[in-house]
Amino acid sequence: MFHNLKNNSGFTLIEILASVVLLTVVLSMFLSIFPQMANTNNRTGDNLDAANVGKEVLVKMKKMSYENITSKTNLPIDNTTYTNSTNNIQIKGTYVTNVENYNVEININKTHDVEINSSTTRLRRFSIKILDDQNKNTLTTTYGYLQK
Repeated sequence: MFHNLKNNSGFTLIEILASVVLLTVVLSMFLSIFPQMANTNNRTGDNLDAANVGKEVLVKMKKMSYENITSKTNLPIDNTTYTNSTNNIQIKGTYVTNVENYNVEININKTHDVEINSSTTRLRRFSIKILDDQNKNTLTTTYGYLQK
């Protein structure tokens, strides 16, 4: 009554289940990469924006005279706090763009002179730090010189 089937060319249920499990494991590894890539892209974008803001502030600071900075006039940042110590001047504030506001910290070293072509040109080194929203992490730091 029962005929012995001789065609054994198909897959068994165990083989199909094993291939589905293996495919699921491989796909889950690939899918876990996408949120990490999005997070990395966001951080890179924030750092790039901060670097551009740092360069904008640098250009504006280089156009200013040292006397304007020490007299606190026409600074490129708003809501400033100004600290003047024996070695440096620290200015903290907010740089406003069309899109976002950035926390900025400018440190001007008062003690450095740079010699150019055997004459002393009074250059003061300064740094511009762009900070995150909580003022905890530095997104970027840009350096420049002010002529006194």
